[in-house]
Amino acid sequence: MRPGESPAIRQLGENRMVARFRELASAGPGSGVVIGSGDDTAVVTVAEDRSLLLTCDMMVEDVHFRREWARPEQIGWKAMVQNLSDIAAMGGAPAFAVASLAAPGDLPGQVAERIAQGLVAAASEHGATLVGGDLVGSPGPIVIDVALTGWVEREAMLLRGGAQPGDAVCVTGSLGASAAGLAARQQSLADDTMSELALALKAHHEPRPRLLEGQAIAATRRATAMMDISDGLGEDLPRLCAASGVRARIYVDKIPVDPACVAVAAKLGLDAISLATSGGEDYELLFTCPQEAVEEIAAVAARTRTAVTAIGETAPGEGAVLVDLCGKARAFPSSFDHFADPSPCPRGEEPQSPGDR
Repeated sequence: MRPGESPAIRQLGENRMVARFRELASAGPGSGVVIGSGDDTAVVTVAEDRSLLLTCDMMVEDVHFRREWARPEQIGWKAMVQNLSDIAAMGGAPAFAVASLAAPGDLPGQVAERIAQGLVAAASEHGATLVGGDLVGSPGPIVIDVALTGWVEREAMLLRGGAQPGDAVCVTGSLGASAAGLAARQQSLADDTMSELALALKAHHEPRPRLLEGQAIAATRRATAMMDISDGLGEDLPRLCAASGVRARIYVDKIPVDPACVAVAAKLGLDAISLATSGGEDYELLFTCPQEAVEEIAAVAARTRTAVTAIGETAPGEGAVLVDLCGKARAFPSSFDHFADPSPCPRGEEPQSPGDR
């Protein structure tokens, strides 16, 4: 072992690593934790006036991330955020998480600990508590699996299946920055003077869940359906349409493309609209509401300093189309599909597929 290098997991041993993870997970337990990490299960209290939310997502090395492109803390952060985003999509608040890590024995223990620190940091910053998990040896690659619970007032909960014909289709924030960050990594774009590149990389490696926005939208009681954009607008919108039994028309000129996406796409010779509609991992919220409710919801969401943009409308039918500047309807650019290509990591580090399956 070279000077300053962290001992590998197999040298530290399972018990020592688990004890360290327990120390990290036990920092600042949230209200409702009866027993945290260290027993056969965690024990938490359950409120009677709210519905329990439960989600889980997995990240696999060389499918969802590459260690040479992301710091260990960023890997852990993103693994937690993709679950937090699912809670946001329901209009809920996160509560308790458990995380499992499968890693080869020669992985430096410090790397595993820094992944755990990223998990804890993301949970703590957004009101969740990591209460336990599991550590197992693997021949590789690294696999991180997070399960997260949350709460939502029963009458405020938003599902994918409530959109009505004639509703407006809206998104929070802007789209495409994460996809631009991935594209920059894939093409080894390095430009220290380009501020948009730094923003795109940050959006890709350190995404922010729209929890406050989701709660604010749900509190208006005006939204009819909602989900998060994890696999790309062109992939996720048809899912919402299928659940609601409606058809959507989205207008290209109304899509809020992130300025970082525009700048990086131009630098790389890519189409910013394609990145914004098919790239995924923006973790913005996609929702529908009556046309007359758009301004009301936008005003409420603005209190979180996040914009809401109406990008189209629903109608009877099925599926979703993109309407170009000439008024012609066309299919959305294709998004990532885990099983459409048998080769690993066909598009690079993180092929935009956290798992809204």
